[in-house]
Amino acid sequence: MSIPEIASKLVKNSFTELKKNSSSSTIIIVGSKNVGKSSLINNFLEKNEAPRETLVLEYSFGRKSIQKHGIDKTICHVWEYGGKLEMMKEALTAVPVEHNFYFCIMVDLNKSRSLWNVLEISLETIANNYKNPDTSPEIVIIGGNYDLFKNIESELKKLICTTLRSVAFLYKAHLIFYSQNEAPLVKKAKDMFYGMGFGKGISLKDKNTNYLKPLIIPKGTDSWENIGVSPANLDQIKARYISKISLEPTITIKSNYSEVQRTHPEPILDSLAALKCEELLNLQYFDSSIKEHLSCLT
Repeated sequence: MSIPEIASKLVKNSFTELKKNSSSSTIIIVGSKNVGKSSLINNFLEKNEAPRETLVLEYSFGRKSIQKHGIDKTICHVWEYGGKLEMMKEALTAVPVEHNFYFCIMVDLNKSRSLWNVLEISLETIANNYKNPDTSPEIVIIGGNYDLFKNIESELKKLICTTLRSVAFLYKAHLIFYSQNEAPLVKKAKDMFYGMGFGKGISLKDKNTNYLKPLIIPKGTDSWENIGVSPANLDQIKARYISKISLEPTITIKSNYSEVQRTHPEPILDSLAALKCEELLNLQYFDSSIKEHLSCLT
């Protein structure tokens, strides 16, 4: 059974029932590992449960009555992808989307070497999977773990912020920094998600372009002049970034877990076991935090 088939079976019955409602929106959130995606979703949906590791694709939903007696409801479908970046395009083909569609890319600001790979593959997924203008999503770039990022060396911080602003401006995306450990940032992110799920879309009331503070930049409000760099396409933005930051290796594993795939009688278990095997084999590659990156330079 393929990854899209696994994903489609996760919530097939419940999703079909919810889809009958008159108003709905879809949020897909992808990005770095251990950056707070699940915590952000739980906070938005007001779930008190402790976040657990997202293996491949998790589905949640929120529901809000729009009439006094709760006859009509607005449904927000939330899909969180937690699998390997290389499998994102295939896995997300199983996710049904509608006209109120938001695609959130959450990068770990404290992992400079993997930040670009997360951005690039996520943007490629959007271009590949949502070519139809009717299913084209509104893009949000979220810089996570800001509490760890805010005290790093100024020039490196400026480079990362400039890169994210450039990508956000190029792709007409919203940009917001987030930390689950800082209440003001939690509230801003929750308000933004509420607008996506139950409101009239994204409405970021504040704006900050100062890289010494958490960035919050609504789409369409930035410019190349304000960013402080010359106009560029994605390849040129990448070249600027990797001239200062070495990227983590791109790893492709195709044959190392064939034995695992024959271990279980159920195809679903075989696929999940293969994913876990891939993660374990990749532990030999380490994406250092920014502090560790700086210590290597001194």
